[in-house]
Amino acid sequence: MHKKIYIFIFTLLNCTFAIGQDIILSQPYAASQYLSPASVGSGVYQQRIQANMRTQMFDGVNLSNTFVAGWDTRLRQKEEEQNNYIGIGTNIISDRLIGGLMQTNHFSVNLAYHLFLNEDYSNEIALGLGGTFSQTNIDKSKLIFNDSYDQYSGNFLGSSGDLINLKSFPRKISANTGIMYTHNSTVQFLQVSANAFFYGTPDQTNATTTDATRLKAIMYLNIEQVFNESNTFMIHASYNNRLNSGNLSRQLLAAGAVSFPLTYEWDQVKRLYVGCMYRVGEAIVPNVSLMLNKYNLGLSYDVFMNNKSGAIIKQNGFEISFSSSFGKRRNEFLKTIFD
Repeated sequence: MHKKIYIFIFTLLNCTFAIGQDIILSQPYAASQYLSPASVGSGVYQQRIQANMRTQMFDGVNLSNTFVAGWDTRLRQKEEEQNNYIGIGTNIISDRLIGGLMQTNHFSVNLAYHLFLNEDYSNEIALGLGGTFSQTNIDKSKLIFNDSYDQYSGNFLGSSGDLINLKSFPRKISANTGIMYTHNSTVQFLQVSANAFFYGTPDQTNATTTDATRLKAIMYLNIEQVFNESNTFMIHASYNNRLNSGNLSRQLLAAGAVSFPLTYEWDQVKRLYVGCMYRVGEAIVPNVSLMLNKYNLGLSYDVFMNNKSGAIIKQNGFEISFSSSFGKRRNEFLKTIFD
């Protein structure tokens, strides 16, 4: 069984070195800048931080650890009567494979202009633009191949084998853009967005030919609605043509949850969300989330439905999300799980 796992991991690494793999989150709605650069500056409060931590395992072997963290805020208006605003934010994505053998980091800076469409400021449209610097580190000391290391000392020879073609500092600079419509009131939240991302894993090898940067499109829908006066339900649906083993493949997500109030005090927002997400053709992801005023905490567990490499390998994933809002509250609209 372990031999099959190692064969699968080796195959995965070959694909990763050559063309890269896309990062997957099981709670993407909790990482707004991961979905859209137009989301910066949104939310009920003046500022917020968001973070997702994900671990993916194959039959007990820690395959990857992913960390996503973002901060965003609104820029202060020079004129008090000016209600439209500019949002700014930064986002970090770090993906660490097999104990640090390979680590890819993406650092983004995003700007968005938010334009209100009505007098009560419940409808707005945002246009976002961002830039991303991507960089990859490969720890050659953790790649043990007979043709690249001395069979007695174990030292890296540095003059033979495929590792000689690895770049010393792979990096890439790219851009992303998006448009987002938001409706928010005291009982309803609706958000629709379409986005284009160009960032990906930098080329790790000194190949004579390189693949052109491919466009990754993300479209998503977020809804949260109050019912029974104190409960809410949420819906998240998204589509993206993610990069998978060198090819662009479609990924569809659908998530839903129902919240239950933990208090009925008018000045407190405390809810427990219980729900599930379905990643079409891949996994079912049960999850629970806790909202305590300005703080959100989410837990999810991936139950995969597919087998890898033709072998029966137990695959699972675990993810934690956390967000905190702070600063001045912008309005008295519904605070949602998407904040």
